[in-house]
Amino acid sequence: MTASLIAPTEVSRDWNFEKVGACPGCFSDAAEVTVRRTVQSLPLEFSRCLDCGLIYQTLRLAREALSSYFSSETFIQDPNGDNVDELLGYPDYFDWDKSYAVTAKLRLKRIGRFKSPPGELLEIGSATGSFLAAARSFGFRVRGLDLSSRFAAFARKRYDLSVDVGYVEEFAMPRSHYDVICSFGGIACWRDPIQALMNIRGALKPEGIFVMNHFDIDSLPGKILGSHHFEYNHASLVIFSRRTMRQCLAHAGFEQVYSQSERQYASFGRIAGYLKLKAILKALCGIGLENVTIPLIVPGTVFAICRRTPYSIRRRSDVFDPHFILAPPMRAA
Repeated sequence: MTASLIAPTEVSRDWNFEKVGACPGCFSDAAEVTVRRTVQSLPLEFSRCLDCGLIYQTLRLAREALSSYFSSETFIQDPNGDNVDELLGYPDYFDWDKSYAVTAKLRLKRIGRFKSPPGELLEIGSATGSFLAAARSFGFRVRGLDLSSRFAAFARKRYDLSVDVGYVEEFAMPRSHYDVICSFGGIACWRDPIQALMNIRGALKPEGIFVMNHFDIDSLPGKILGSHHFEYNHASLVIFSRRTMRQCLAHAGFEQVYSQSERQYASFGRIAGYLKLKAILKALCGIGLENVTIPLIVPGTVFAICRRTPYSIRRRSDVFDPHFILAPPMRAA
């Protein structure tokens, strides 16, 4: 599987940015800056909410720029792939996707403890479609939703999948339709995670499950790497801890019924790159071991299965209003 199935597009560096004036979790405007730097001349800024503790981008790609970014060559195969501190995307998503395809079977076995096929399964952030293809082989009837038009086109062509393009917060999903809705690595990329979760809740059958993973910024790896952790990137609009994730789930009408450290297959090169161990990554490449893949427990990354609660407690239905976005859009330097 190669990038040749994705039609090349010109990389746009004329992306608009917007200033976020309130926490996406609790709407408080009390926050302190935790990260502020530039990456390839683009601003990168995160703040921690002083009320609920959620970490979020306070200067982020604006709505249309975000979809352009996720569809860009830079996001899929960043030309600066050798410099882990200057990445705007993946060094090469297709190298990482090889391990995702194997990891899919581990995830489906855990899902099977709560929901067995056949059934309707939706993956949000379906990317190349490797997980959906595996879920279909397990007996699920599958569909995908992704913000990247290029990934959606790839998944349709490579696996003959049905994949829609749109924002999960506002996409018109069929009500009470899905047995399983999944999102792996994507929940950090949602502009309004609680609104997205509420939309997912409405699309699930009463006994359906929502399956996802997320990095826990309060974990040991998060504390050790601090502001240099890979999660501090332009794609991650929100960075969760276990506590802030539970809070967001509760507001949207979910509770966790299963939680465990993530199990994945990953290459040595991917592990070193994720942890920004540049010297080790260079050494692995030098001896040809960067693509060797191993199973591992991922400390700091949570795999969770959630069920609907009787009601949600969200106090306001839409954060995309003039009070949430401050200042006119600004352009990258």
